Amino acid sequence: MAFVDRDLAVPIESSARPTFIAVVGPSGAGKDSLIAVARERLAEDDRFVFARRIVTREADPDLEDHDCLDAKGFQAAAEAGRFCVSWQAHGLSYGLPASLLDDYASGRVVIANVSRKALDEIAAGFPALHVVEVTAPGHVLMERLLSRGRETREEVARRVARAIEQGVPAGGWTYRKIENAGGLDEAAADFVRTLRSIAARPGEDTAAG
Repeated sequence: MAFVDRDLAVPIESSARPTFIAVVGPSGAGKDSLIAVARERLAEDDRFVFARRIVTREADPDLEDHDCLDAKGFQAAAEAGRFCVSWQAHGLSYGLPASLLDDYASGRVVIANVSRKALDEIAAGFPALHVVEVTAPGHVLMERLLSRGRETREEVARRVARAIEQGVPAGGWTYRKIENAGGLDEAAADFVRTLRSIAARPGEDTAAG
């Protein structure tokens, strides 16, 4: 995992309230789906910036929205300082563009789908960190992951078991949880309300742990 030099970011304006909202949760919880709905509903609100991840895997147009690099290209981009944060999970590399540092420093609300194990490093670069965990029952995660057809039932079962055990680590960030077990509309409405609430009153959420 790596950060670029924070001195590259523009100065924070005195009236700005920079915020980073880390959306976490197990595979199959529906994080990308909720983010896609929120991006559309908040398109006219200039406060919000939805991070576009760089991943060493082709995006599924029905499930994901990210840019792709092969492993060699990703390593070159990391060495060139193109990422503000990068991490590895499930045999893949993930990165967030360095331009998010400027968005954050100018007082905008940055929203990104990230790994739970990256939270400490994200907090180091984006101190006003809020964590939104998207969850669903184990059987729902199983059904959703199996429908993607990427892994066997045994592999999916192991992945779900690990995710349930992992949880969100305690830290100096605030915390919200959203259940996405049923229809997307209800969870998406809750998610958008949560984003607006954090943007309006940062620091008043419930601390994790």
